[in-house]
Amino acid sequence: MPQVSSSSLKVTAMQAGCHALFRRGGSLMRHSAKLMLPSARAGTTSLSARQRAPSATPTLCDQYFKRDVSTSVTSDLHRPQPGLVSASQGHNTLKVWWREEESDEYPYVWLRDNCQCPDCFLRSASSRLFRVSGLSLDVRPKDVQVSDDGSFLHVVWEDGHRSAYEAKWLNARAFNPRKQSVYNSMYRLPQELWDSDMSQRIPRASFDELMEDDAALLKMLECMEVLGFTVVSGARLQEGELHRLSERVSHLVPSNYGTTFIVRDKRDASNVAYTGQGLDLHHDLVCLHYKPCVQLFHCISQFPGKGGDSVLADSFRIANQMRELYPHKYRVLTEVDVNFRDVAVDGGLQFDIIAKRPMISLRPNGEIKTVNMTTFGRDSYFGVSPEEAVSWYDAYLTYCDLLYRPENHFAFKMEVGEILIVDNLRILHGRTSYQEAYEGERLLEGGFWDWDMMRSRRRLLQRKLQRSS
Repeated sequence: MPQVSSSSLKVTAMQAGCHALFRRGGSLMRHSAKLMLPSARAGTTSLSARQRAPSATPTLCDQYFKRDVSTSVTSDLHRPQPGLVSASQGHNTLKVWWREEESDEYPYVWLRDNCQCPDCFLRSASSRLFRVSGLSLDVRPKDVQVSDDGSFLHVVWEDGHRSAYEAKWLNARAFNPRKQSVYNSMYRLPQELWDSDMSQRIPRASFDELMEDDAALLKMLECMEVLGFTVVSGARLQEGELHRLSERVSHLVPSNYGTTFIVRDKRDASNVAYTGQGLDLHHDLVCLHYKPCVQLFHCISQFPGKGGDSVLADSFRIANQMRELYPHKYRVLTEVDVNFRDVAVDGGLQFDIIAKRPMISLRPNGEIKTVNMTTFGRDSYFGVSPEEAVSWYDAYLTYCDLLYRPENHFAFKMEVGEILIVDNLRILHGRTSYQEAYEGERLLEGGFWDWDMMRSRRRLLQRKLQRSS
C-alpha cells in the first residue's frame, strides 16, 4: 500500500473543505438574491400604494418607544441628591455616610486628583489644572469635616492644601455599580437589537420638525443610538439638504469620496454603488482605519420601476446569534485580520486605501464594537495560511447563512425626499438591482456623521430639555 504523507492528507482535506464551501457559497448567493427581493413580509409597498398613503409623518419613534427615552435614561442624574452625614478616614480611602444611610468610599489619590478649587480646576473649561507632578499615592488628609447642612465635604491635606467637594458632585461620582450604571447610560445609550419585524415599525421623523423642534431632534438621536437607523421625510428634492440637517446634528465627515457624494448609475463607475447592480448587505468604507460612523442617503429621485429597494439588517444581532450557535466560528471572525481595500479614481482624486481588521471587532470587555463586512471592498490579498483561509470562509459563510434568513433582514423602497440614516458601525445596508432608462434616474446624495458629535448633541439636548421641564 503506498505511503501517504501527513502534508498530502492535510492538502486533500483542505481541498475537500474548499469544494464544500464553494458549493454552499453558490447556494447561499442564489438564496440571498431571492431573499433580498421586495416582498410583503419585508415591508415593501407598491408605488400606487405609497401614493395613496397619507403624507403626514408619524412622530419619531412613537410607534416603537412606549416611554420617554430621555427622561428614563437621565432621570437619575437630575433627582435630588442625598446630603452628607459624616466621614471617616481609612487606610487608602475616605468613607462617607449619606442621609439615606448609604455609604461610599473614595480613594484619597482620586480626591486629591479631582480637587475642585480654582488652583486645581478650571471650571470654564471643565478641565483639571492640577499637574501630575503634584500627585502621589501616599497623599493623606490631615482633617476631614462635613458641613453643617451636609452639602459639602471639606478636606485639609497633609501639605496644607484645602479641598471642598459638593455633596451632589461627590454622590454622582460614587464608586458603586448603580452610580456607574447611571453614568454609562449617559455616556452611551443601550442598544436594542432587531429582526425583520422592524419593517412594521420603522422609526421616522420629519425634516422640518428636526430643524425646528429640539424634542424631535433629541428623540431622533436617541433612536439612532438605540435602534441604529432612522428615516427622515420631507427634505427638498435637491442637493444640499444633508448640509442643512448637519447644522442641527453634527458636522459632515469627509472621506475619499468628498464631503458629500452622489450615488447614481455612471459609466466607468469608481464604486459598484454607482451602477444598477444589486448590492450585498455591507458596511461602507471598511477600508478606512477610521471607518465613518453614521451614513446618510438623501433620495432626490427614485427609480419608478421594480428594483432599487434598500435592504437593512442588524449585524450585531447576527453576531450574537453566531456567538451562541457557533462559538468557535465566531471566534475566528473576531481574531483573523482581513484586508479591505479601495482603489479607484473619483472626482479627479486617485486613491489606494487599505485597512487590516477582523470582521468582528470587540471591545476589551468582549462587547461587539463594530462589524466590518463588505463583499466588494474585501481585498483578494489574504495574509493567512491556506488552512486558516478555509476556516475563515467557513465562519464567514455561516454568518451569511444567518444574515440572509428572511427573519434577519427587511427591504423597503425609499421615497423621494426621504433621508435614510444608518449606524455604519452596526447596521448593514444593501440594495436590490434595477435597470435605469437614463443616467441619474435614481439619484441619492450621501454623506457621513461622527458618533462623538452626535452623542455630544444628544447629551446637551437632554440637559437642556430636562432643565426646561
